[in-house]
Amino acid sequence: MAQYAVHVFCECSGVHSMGIRLTLDDGPADKASVGDTYAGRDLPEAIALLIENQVECPATGRLTRQRDNHQVFLVPIA
Repeated sequence: MAQYAVHVFCECSGVHSMGIRLTLDDGPADKASVGDTYAGRDLPEAIALLIENQVECPATGRLTRQRDNHQVFLVPIA
């Protein structure tokens, strides 16, 4: 099992950490979007739940939610 940080593409055009770490059996070897990693497969429950979370943009201070799985990224933690 590997650990991943979760990052999202924000409406401010930046990519921000959600401050969440996940442990996955079948995650990517390098940074990859959730949409690419799980294309044609069901999302693990932990990922499906976190996509519903809002994240505060550090640039604007506004809450945002990213529902496009190709704009949510899994980043392996070394």
